Amino acid sequence: MMCEARKVVFTVFVSFLILTAFASVSAARTIYVPDDYEKIQWAVDNASDGDTIIVRDGTYYENVFVNKKLTIKSENGSENCIVNGRDSDVFTLKADGIRIEGFTITGGYNGIYIYSNNNTIINNNISSNNWEGIDIRYSNNNIISKNNIISNNDHGIDLCYSNNNSISENNICSNNDEGIYLYGCLNNNISNNEFINDGLFVYYSYGNIVEYNKVNGKPLVYLEGESDEFIYNAGQVILVKCKNITVMNSELTNTDVGIELFESDDCLISNNNISNNDHGIDLCYSNNNSISNNDISSNYWYGIDLSFSNNNSISENIISSNNGYGILLCYSNNNISNNEFINDGLFVYYSYGNIVENNTVNGKPLVYLEDESDKIIDNAGQIILVRCKNITVMNAELTNTDVGIELFESDNCLISNNNISSNNYYGILLWHSNNNSIFNNIISSNNDHGINLDCSNNNSISENNICSNNDEGIYLYGSNNNSISENIISSNNDEGIFLDCSNNNLISKNDISSNNWYGIFLYYSNNNIIYMNNFIKNTYNTDSYGSKNIWNSTEKITYTYRGSEFTNYMGNYWDDYTGSDANGDGIGETPYSIDSDKDNYPLIEGFENYFVPIPTPAQTFDTGRPENPYPSISGKFIGTIRTNRKIIATKLYTYACEGTGGHTEYALICNSTWCAYAKWEGYKGDWMNISFNKTVILMPHETYNITIVTGSYPQIHHTSSLKTENGWINCTEFTDANGKKYEDWIPAIMLWS
Repeated sequence: MMCEARKVVFTVFVSFLILTAFASVSAARTIYVPDDYEKIQWAVDNASDGDTIIVRDGTYYENVFVNKKLTIKSENGSENCIVNGRDSDVFTLKADGIRIEGFTITGGYNGIYIYSNNNTIINNNISSNNWEGIDIRYSNNNIISKNNIISNNDHGIDLCYSNNNSISENNICSNNDEGIYLYGCLNNNISNNEFINDGLFVYYSYGNIVEYNKVNGKPLVYLEGESDEFIYNAGQVILVKCKNITVMNSELTNTDVGIELFESDDCLISNNNISNNDHGIDLCYSNNNSISNNDISSNYWYGIDLSFSNNNSISENIISSNNGYGILLCYSNNNISNNEFINDGLFVYYSYGNIVENNTVNGKPLVYLEDESDKIIDNAGQIILVRCKNITVMNAELTNTDVGIELFESDNCLISNNNISSNNYYGILLWHSNNNSIFNNIISSNNDHGINLDCSNNNSISENNICSNNDEGIYLYGSNNNSISENIISSNNDEGIFLDCSNNNLISKNDISSNNWYGIFLYYSNNNIIYMNNFIKNTYNTDSYGSKNIWNSTEKITYTYRGSEFTNYMGNYWDDYTGSDANGDGIGETPYSIDSDKDNYPLIEGFENYFVPIPTPAQTFDTGRPENPYPSISGKFIGTIRTNRKIIATKLYTYACEGTGGHTEYALICNSTWCAYAKWEGYKGDWMNISFNKTVILMPHETYNITIVTGSYPQIHHTSSLKTENGWINCTEFTDANGKKYEDWIPAIMLWS
């Protein structure tokens, strides 16, 4: 009886398990959209783990968030069922074991965003204007197979810290950036994919199996931990932790990176055509490689990217018309020699100890100086100065390269009388470079900023013609105490002057006109002084996100306006100012509003209509007026100047004896490496001031020769040596108009900007 009872109990228990299993199976449902629920998301919300959602033909504008183990598939395939994400993620997978099958997925930020494991993505068309086609983050053991991932996605498939995924038999075509991007990924299997105008990029990713893939019909060659191999006739080459690999005689075109070396050393890349890729050759943490005799052209970003890679030899390549930089040096030191750059060039970022020699840019020398001083450059195709001092660049044509002139940690240099135009990025770029003078240059039609100052202070930018650059005419980022004066800044596609996190700058006497965005834009920039500028025909004259900026002179100025003399603060001329000038002093009665700021003293006319006879700028050398200027007569003064501080001057002002037309007809200032001269243009306009042909920079405790030829009756200091606030001026000889010589006559002058 006991056994019979046990048998009955066992039979009942087994029957219960069977019934439970059948109940579980019967619980899995098939849900139809739009029959059961109008939207896919509503079907997901009402489904349970294990259910299948079948979506009938049509177009669905949705952002589907899946947090259950579901199968979601179209009824009749991807051609007939479209899900448009309207600028947000189309499908987001936050549960394990999801299957997405048979959709056209478009219009989203990400086509499919995966943040879970063991999912299957199969037989989908993922295309057109997604940011990422498939974005896989911290997700493992997913299957991505037999999808078409094409056209205008940024990355086709982006894997970030995701491992053991299988990506196979996909058609990956013409995505804007990488076809497949691996970042910090391990042990993924990437096989039998067809890349067309696309490819693979690898960064800090190891142990991946990459095999049987094609790029534009040719093999994608991926080697990891290999050595002593020879590669030719490839569609793309990627080397990870390799040594002594030779890549020769290949046409590496229309892919993401023609050749990528990651932590790979002692390789030879020679005699290849590497063109029309996103990147030509990319080296990262790769050393002692040789890149020679290649044609590297028309790549979208860099021709050659040398980031954190040292002791490589880059020689005898033709590097032309890459949209980014021809060669990028980033935290690296390498030997770059005998290359020919055509409509291209070199860019240096925190890189020292490079040997750069015998290269040409558009047939002229690429001048690269590091730790040099006291040199003059007047013939170059591109100029790069690294940790240099007192370099003069003048009378050069710097066009159709990446950056016309780049200064990195270089100080006290003069850039004058150059044509710096039609470059791929900047006309002039200063990085962490101080006390430089940019004077009297033509800076036009550069594809980015005309002049870019980044963390660069106390520079002088004056009397340049800065026009038709595609971005800002002058851009300041983290740059302080710069003087920007007397420039023509016009017809830029963006701002005329853009200040980003830049403080304590002086901006005056600039014509800022016809810029397609703002005349001047201040972004988190404070304590700048902006006055006596003309803002004319800009789309918007100004915008300001800063505090304590001052839009007028900080002191009252004595000026002549329409024949009468006035003393007042002076602001800027704004072509859209509608206030009035009741007292006729040329200053508007009502302020000009600038967001939270305002110009309290707006000019009624352009600043050129206000004559300021005696300026009082900083950093002048001023003899002042003598107590007794007589006897006085015109003549030729020869002497020396020695300053106790840095003096920056563009003009010479002459103190005239009362009731006379005393002036300087000619002035010359020289040291051992440069000369600057100024000529009088007669009794017209501001005739007491004459302008130098280049900015004069007098360095402390250095001696400069000065010659002054005066006319009429200048005031005279009757002493052989005169001490001023900022230094000494000494008389060697003064020969008056009658031929009489003196050793104690010094004309009363002021050097100023």
